[in-house]
Formats: sequence, structure tokens, C-alpha cells
Amino acid sequence: MAGLVKLGHVALDGTKIKANASKHKAMSYERMKKREAELKAEVARMLAAAEAADAEEDETFGKDKRGDELPDWAGDKQKRLAKIQQAMAALEADAKLAAEDERRIEAAKPKAARSRANLRRRRRRNPIPSRNATSPIRKAAS
Repeated sequence: MAGLVKLGHVALDGTKIKANASKHKAMSYERMKKREAELKAEVARMLAAAEAADAEEDETFGKDKRGDELPDWAGDKQKRLAKIQQAMAALEADAKLAAEDERRIEAAKPKAARSRANLRRRRRRNPIPSRNATSPIRKAAS
């Protein structure tokens, strides 16, 4: 012997590792058949509920529609253009009225209060008005 191997201390590790095998997951053949019947019944209930919801949606929205389609005016480019032009015209009319009101108010003030700096400050406080041209339901923000 060349002295390469020596016998010495032996240590044991006491680490506990959780096993994957579970008493509750392991099934006998009888338990598998029982669980199969339970799962089949659950799947049948889910499919029946889905069919009932589908029939209800067909009744509400029509056979070929899902209920989340775009309105006709949004799909047609000409109708969409008309809606946008209406919104632009309304914004222009609002701006014209606001400008006339501002001119009338400014004319009533003394000349010192009508300086350009005051006008610029006032415009910064009032942001540009906008309208919602995509939804006929939502109110216009101004």
C-alpha cells in the first residue's frame, strides 16, 4: 500500500428532503374510476354553462355577432370622417365664442390690465379644449 487511502471519521448528514410521492395523490384503480366520473360530471356542467351563455349572447346580439364589434360609423371611413369633421366644427365654434367673450371682457378692462403678458398667462391656465370624436356615448371634454 502506498499510503494513498486512510480510514478516518465518518459523518452522516441529517438533511430532510420532502418527497414528491403523496398519500393523497396516489390512487387505486377504484379511486381513479370514481375521480374520472366526478371530472366527467364537472366538465359536462362547465360545457352546459358555456352553451347556455352562448345561446343567451346569440339571443342578445344575433347569431353571427359577439357583442364587441365596432359601431357602423367607426368601421366606415366616410362616416368616421364626418364624425371628426363635426367634432372639429364644434371645437371651432367653441373657440370662436371663447375669443369673442375674451375680447368683450378685455375691452371692458383698463388698458394696463390688457397687457400681452396677462393674456399669455391666462392662455397657459386654460388648456386647449378637445372633443371625443370616437364615442357617441362619452361627453365632450372642454
